[in-house]
Amino acid sequence: MTRKEVTFTRIIRSRGMAIIIALAAIFMTVQAYAFGKIPHIPDFRTIAFPTPSEWVSSSLISMWVNMALVGATAEVMILINRHFNLLRTTSVFFVAYFAFTMAATPAVLGQLSASSILALFVMGGIWILFSIYDIRPSSRRVFLAFFLLGLGLMVEYTFALYIPLFIAGLGLMKILRVKKIIAASLGIITPAWIAWGLDIVPVPEAPHFEFTPPALVLSTPTLWPLLASAALTLLTGFFFGCFNLLKIMGFNAQARAYNGLLALISISTGIFAIVNFTNIAFYMTVLNACVAFQVGHFFRLTVMRRGYIAVMTVMIAYLGIYIWAMTI
Repeated sequence: MTRKEVTFTRIIRSRGMAIIIALAAIFMTVQAYAFGKIPHIPDFRTIAFPTPSEWVSSSLISMWVNMALVGATAEVMILINRHFNLLRTTSVFFVAYFAFTMAATPAVLGQLSASSILALFVMGGIWILFSIYDIRPSSRRVFLAFFLLGLGLMVEYTFALYIPLFIAGLGLMKILRVKKIIAASLGIITPAWIAWGLDIVPVPEAPHFEFTPPALVLSTPTLWPLLASAALTLLTGFFFGCFNLLKIMGFNAQARAYNGLLALISISTGIFAIVNFTNIAFYMTVLNACVAFQVGHFFRLTVMRRGYIAVMTVMIAYLGIYIWAMTI
């Protein structure tokens, strides 16, 4: 690499540039809102509380609340990397990348939905599971991790898909015991126990599964940029993840367990998004967050081998998708 390239790479990975990219993401979303380019994507998969899309009547406030939740998710991602040295770097570029990919899909970032709640709870659960690696007296924190999923189930029953992933995570953290399964089960049922026991919400009927015909989604041009962004995220995660795999295999057992859990959630979320692509907006935030970690790994591993070219190319592609969304 030339001296100019080294300097350019350092600028990209600096905290100041991360702040600039984050501010650009906010500006992009506000612009999309101002020009009416945020198509409403309703939630309907609830079994207790009102769906998040109904929590705030004002679309403007809904946008800012959702961006605050995504910002909280980004902060949790920073804390995960800082506390567990996941990416083996102090650079927060991966979080800036996450914010930019979210801004490329205003339909997801520009309105409150269960997608941002899922990402916040999943990242919070990952942080908790990382903190109890090979620690046997950890039932309370296991309870808390699964309590988050149980709480999410009250507003979106698709949260249930992540329960087996977190159970597998207990195995990766070397704490899969009968007591931990009991703690996890109690964590899942406790939110419903409290809500229905205190008569906060009525006991629900069986959830109503609604099927959206794929033709309906594909025939809605305003949703095409969302599908394109999801496809780009899946491809980015696949190629960068495969590149990182050989390097990660050389890490110690604890680091491999951490990255294994992230990979499990990332791959599973990608499969969920493909199989249930008519509900793809729900998975986008957590998918972008998981892939951002992979991009962070890739940039760290190729920092002196012109890795910035691949990363910048992907970001330009996301910018193109955003421009497409603004012109439809």
